[in-house]
Amino acid sequence: MTLSAASTDDEAFGLDPVQREAYEWISRFMRGDMTSAEVEAMKTWYGRSQAHSAAYADARRAWNALGPIASARMQESTGSAPTVQANSSRTRRSAPIGRRALIGGALAASTAFVLAKPPLDLWPSYSELMADYRTAAGEQRQVTLADTVSLDLNTKTSISVRSQTADQTQIELIAGEVAFSTSAASSELTVFAASGRIVTTRSDFNLRCDGSHVSIVCLDGSLNVMWNNNITRLNARQQISYSDQGVSGVMAADPENVMAWRHGQLIFEGTPVAEVVAEINRYRSGRIVLVNEDIGRRLLTARLPTSQTDRIVTQIVHIFGAKARYLPGGIVLLA
Repeated sequence: MTLSAASTDDEAFGLDPVQREAYEWISRFMRGDMTSAEVEAMKTWYGRSQAHSAAYADARRAWNALGPIASARMQESTGSAPTVQANSSRTRRSAPIGRRALIGGALAASTAFVLAKPPLDLWPSYSELMADYRTAAGEQRQVTLADTVSLDLNTKTSISVRSQTADQTQIELIAGEVAFSTSAASSELTVFAASGRIVTTRSDFNLRCDGSHVSIVCLDGSLNVMWNNNITRLNARQQISYSDQGVSGVMAADPENVMAWRHGQLIFEGTPVAEVVAEINRYRSGRIVLVNEDIGRRLLTARLPTSQTDRIVTQIVHIFGAKARYLPGGIVLLA
C-alpha cells in the first residue's frame, strides 16, 4: 500500500506530510481491519527514516494519550468497541488515497467511519473536504458569486454552491460560519444549513452551523428562516437558532459581539469555560480537551485576538488552577 503526501499548499492545516501519513497509519491500525500485508507495509514505512520513526512514535503517543476519549468516539461511530486484528488473514482491495483525502490531516482517509466523523474533529470530514470553498483553522476567506452575493468565510468553514442562475443562487453551509451580504439588485438567495434553510433577496446576515445546531443573525435588511413547516421572518439586529430538537424564538442580537471575528477578535462575557474551549478549538489546529467538568462550568470573561488563541490555556491554568498537558499534534489536555 502506498500513501501519497499532500502538497506544501496543504501545510496550513497543521501537519507536515510525514505526520499526516503517521496519523493515518495509527488510526487505521487502531481501527483493527488491516491485513497482515498492510501491517508489514506500515512497519516498512516507519522504518524508512528517523523522521518517519519519530512521526509514528508521536502519533502513537497522541492516540494513546487520548485513551477513553478516542475509544468512545470510535465506538460511537462504528456502533461497537474497536478491536485490533493486526494478523488478520482476510484479504481486501485497498482503495487508493488521493491528495484531497489527506488535506487537513485526514488521518484515516481510507476508513469510512473516520471520514464521516473524525475523532475529536481533529481533521475535516469527507463532506467538508469535498466542498467548493473551505477554510483551515484560523483562516478567513472572501468569496464573491456573480457580483451579487458576497461571502466572508470564518475559520474551519466549508460551503458548496448547489446552483446559480440569473434568478436564484443556492448555497449549502456544510460547517462553520459565514457572513453573507447581498446587493440591492440580487436575485433570491437560498442557503441550506443542517435541517433548515434561509431565504432572502436583500440582507446582510451571519450564519453559523455546528453539526445540527444552526444560528442566524440578521444584520441588515430582512430574511426568512425555514425549518420544518415553520417560517420565521428576521429583521435587522434579530437572531434565531434551530436544531434537530426544534427552533428557538426570535431574540435581540448584538452585532458587535457576533461579528467580532471579522475583526480578528474573540469576546467572552461570563461564558462557561467549556463553551470558551469549544469556541477556541475552532481557531486552532489540534484540540484542547477539557477533562474537568467542574472547571468547564466556571465562568470566564476575556477578549483576545483569534491569532493568539493559546493564551486562553494560560488564563484557565492561572485563574482556575487547571493543569495543562501538551501532546503532539496540537492536543492539550486540561485537567
